[in-house]
Amino acid sequence: MPQDRASAEELLGGVEAFLRKDVLPQLSGASIYKCRVAANILSIVQRELAKGEQANSAELEGLQALLGRQGEGSSEAALLDDLNGELCAGIRSGKLDEQRDVVMSHVRSTLQDKLAIANPKYAGYRESLGE
Repeated sequence: MPQDRASAEELLGGVEAFLRKDVLPQLSGASIYKCRVAANILSIVQRELAKGEQANSAELEGLQALLGRQGEGSSEAALLDDLNGELCAGIRSGKLDEQRDVVMSHVRSTLQDKLAIANPKYAGYRESLGE
């Protein structure tokens, strides 16, 4: 029953806290680095579960608006790949030069969403938010 068990995010958070608070202080040498990497991976997966779907939807909507086309029955991941490829080709060819501000705004917000998941402590991310 869903109300009787921890969510995936809670389980990941528990394992991450265990690694950081209980395991890490007992380690030495290269094991410290490996434990930190493992804890960071768990943090990324937690944030991906919490924010990933919303970030992908926002990116897809932005690309569709920018490029003026909708999906063709592909999966969201395949459609994102396809539209991002089209965006890159449009930038390279100069086709999107007159929409530079819109392109920059889309790329900036997409990168902010990705950094919020990958590493919200990254100084460049904080700076992009005006912090």
